[in-house]
Amino acid sequence: MPAAREGPTTRDELLDTIAATLDLDTLQIIFSFLPRADLLSVSCASRFVREWAIKELLRRPVSLKYPSTLESWCRFVLAGKDRPAYVRDLSIYLEVYGSISKKRGKLLLRFLQRATRLQRLFLGEAILNADPGISAAISHVPALESFEMQFFYGDANAQETVSGILAAMKSPLKFLSLHVAFHCMRNGTELELWNYDIPGILSPHQEHLEVLHLGSPDERILAVCYPNLRKLQIPMTESQPRPASLFGAFPNLRHLCLRPDPLGDNHFREVPADRYPALRHSRVSEQSGGRVWALLDTLRGQLMQLYVFGLTCPVRRLEIERYLASKHDAAVEVVQCACPKKLVLGLNCWTSVSAMISEPSLIVPASPDRPHVTHLTIKILRSSPAPSTPDLLHDLVLLLQNSKVEYLRLAIGGAYMSEEDLEDYWTVDECPREGVRDLDLQLLRDGLVGAATALRVLVFTVRNRGETVWAVDRSSPLAVTTTVTEVDPVVARELIRREEE
Repeated sequence: MPAAREGPTTRDELLDTIAATLDLDTLQIIFSFLPRADLLSVSCASRFVREWAIKELLRRPVSLKYPSTLESWCRFVLAGKDRPAYVRDLSIYLEVYGSISKKRGKLLLRFLQRATRLQRLFLGEAILNADPGISAAISHVPALESFEMQFFYGDANAQETVSGILAAMKSPLKFLSLHVAFHCMRNGTELELWNYDIPGILSPHQEHLEVLHLGSPDERILAVCYPNLRKLQIPMTESQPRPASLFGAFPNLRHLCLRPDPLGDNHFREVPADRYPALRHSRVSEQSGGRVWALLDTLRGQLMQLYVFGLTCPVRRLEIERYLASKHDAAVEVVQCACPKKLVLGLNCWTSVSAMISEPSLIVPASPDRPHVTHLTIKILRSSPAPSTPDLLHDLVLLLQNSKVEYLRLAIGGAYMSEEDLEDYWTVDECPREGVRDLDLQLLRDGLVGAATALRVLVFTVRNRGETVWAVDRSSPLAVTTTVTEVDPVVARELIRREEE
């Protein structure tokens, strides 16, 4: 009996094999661009194509918000021997204690025990009491790099449980987010909790952490050095954080955000306004002698928090939230110290645009040898009543005079505006909604292109109106008028990302 052939032997057979390999590569590319619904519809296809599509589907970020959805998803994943290993990114938004039955808790436990390649895990605190073995299973996920648990109103000891999970983790984390928690007292009051064992939590991950979000400015984090940390989010109080102290603990920091925990209290509100100058001066004086970074890529925070923080080193991208017309001088001082090339201004109302044209300018330095702002983003969250197009254009033209702005983005919408839900009609407050709809974007475009003589890219991100990007071409010295071309939506998002990063 002739021996069985183990592979292609002729030239034609070899070419057929290569063609098949190319087809599989093409199939993988096709799957990577298919929407989730299309991937789910392959159940009638061949077993090979079906399994390939399931693999691609499970590799995408998974978000589960209901107990029934959690059960269905776990059963689907556990139905295949290799499927748990396909999952890379899992978020379970379940917050109510007791909302997950023991049966569903067992299913989740089985998945976690087989999730050998899970890298990112976001959990609501309801997961903690779903099954006694879940805490240990999370600690033993071998490839985990990112962990976050959101607290709502649950067990007062939940943070201690999380401390145990993190201290026992077998995989060193690169991303960690620690939130405050709340506990309802018998008298109906809410107690904000911060009960983490910070030294025990961070010790196993100290050398590997790259991103750290803290719901409280816990001074215990400053006791050791985190050599690889690049991004830090930490809220402001009267005494903490301080640039010199942060520099000692995070010498290679590149991105800093002074933002309160989304569910916690903003303790900076308790700081008396008449204390701001003294608090800023003390922080500035501590940075003398090189006790601060040479440069930060990003600094983000509310205006008066940035003012009190008193950072003295240059910043490539400065994001000022809640610009206040009455605090223009403080904003100028923050910008002058940071010397940013990219500036983001968040305004709560339209009237603040008029205040920004005050002297000294936010985007044109007083001295010609200092860096100019070349990338400007203005985010107008809400206003009532909305201004007319000529009024808005008048203020923006005055702001841009003598500037060297090359990239300008005007974003208009509700308080929770994001890139993903620009068409959400109800997010814009009812009063300015009609005014936003009536804005003449063509008139705004022509006026801004004429006012900003260095402008290359103009972006309008308007809730209920979508997003439009224009490229401005001034390259031809013989051209009578500037050429303005609308950018294809397919490449517009990448262009924005590249300009703003």
